[in-house]
Amino acid sequence: MKRYLLRASVLWVRGLILALLSVSLVALFTQSAHAQVVKFAKTYGGTSYDWAFSVQQTSDGGYIVAGGTASFGAGWEDIILIKTASNGNISWAKTYGGTHYDHASSVQQTSDGGYIVAGVTWSFGAGSGDIILIKTDANGNISWAKTYGGTNVDGASSVQQTSDGGYIVAGVTYSFGAGSGDIILIKTDANGNISWAKTYGGTNVDGASSVQQTSDGGYIVAGVTYSFGAGSGDIILIKTASNGNISWAKTYGGTNYDRASSVQQTSDGGYIVAGWTNSFGAGNEDVFLIKTDANGNIGSCGIVRNASPTVTTPSPTVNTPSPSVSSPSPTVNSVSPTVTSPTLTVNAPCPLSDDNELGISESCKPVSGFITQYKGGIKVSGSGEFEVKVYNVSGVMVKSIKGKDEIKLELSRGVYFVEVVSGGKVLREKVVVR
Repeated sequence: MKRYLLRASVLWVRGLILALLSVSLVALFTQSAHAQVVKFAKTYGGTSYDWAFSVQQTSDGGYIVAGGTASFGAGWEDIILIKTASNGNISWAKTYGGTHYDHASSVQQTSDGGYIVAGVTWSFGAGSGDIILIKTDANGNISWAKTYGGTNVDGASSVQQTSDGGYIVAGVTYSFGAGSGDIILIKTDANGNISWAKTYGGTNVDGASSVQQTSDGGYIVAGVTYSFGAGSGDIILIKTASNGNISWAKTYGGTNYDRASSVQQTSDGGYIVAGWTNSFGAGNEDVFLIKTDANGNIGSCGIVRNASPTVTTPSPTVNTPSPSVSSPSPTVNSVSPTVTSPTLTVNAPCPLSDDNELGISESCKPVSGFITQYKGGIKVSGSGEFEVKVYNVSGVMVKSIKGKDEIKLELSRGVYFVEVVSGGKVLREKVVVR
């Protein structure tokens, strides 16, 4: 029974972590106009289940791969790290774990040529599942290992070495914070000792999938929130200062669920976020790409909301485990995956995000009126004559009417973007009709 309950707990938390990580786009680029060619495709594994969740090219032109394995190691599932040459042949492979479940979500080569690995462990630590951080040398030998957590489940989704030689770790915590589950951010020194730790969240579940240090020394964190936003789950983007204090927080989404898997700062100081959406697009779930400015804004896009997560300063229990290390010999196969060049349907869920396309001046100011919502519609009040245009979340105009002083519009349940134009001035607002 104990094994069954642990297995159920593992699958539940893995489900959340995989939900935060599961969208990845693999692009093969060439510098010519010739057809794209797969240089190699290989599988690595044993007789049971083996997964990879993170990969990075290394300084020698090879690759480092991190994930979990049920085919090798000491427990029911172990962290696995595979170092390959540039052609995908294995240079070395290591597993790290204990008697229960352990897997890695993120890996990065460090400035000394070694590796930093982050994930979750049920074999070590203070609670039902703890964040685990393992620092290895260039050959995969452990330099140090730490766990961070409380009495409940905590897991890491992303790790990066910071400019001071330490590390920033992002994930989800059910041990600390304001709600059922909160985003957790842990800053450590070069030896894994905590410099500071913060949680960010609301009354429901919130989790981080990706973190990156920004050019100002702070951090950008992306994930999912069920506490804030417009729908069942929204993308959340949090910008912090170097000490973890919030600079700003934004949510992006529609009436259904939307999640971020990865974030990076762009050369113009803004951010690019990748994930998936069930609120917009052509299918049940579409790839979602969001480009913001340095403050998280998308022009005047109505899908963006400000969020005010509760911030706490937890004191995770830190342990120094001694994971069992093995050197497995995964079976390597060269496979020939089918390669296609699909024609993707592209939708822009922000019809108001580019003011110039609408012929609106960037210096426009709100009209002297307001939008109020009631069950089954909206009421737009103003002074004098004005025009109201209503767009659905796919950018299709569903209503357009001119009136004076007050206009009532009946709308079915959903999210809309309302544009009111009066005397060259513009008011734009997102409304949710219930």
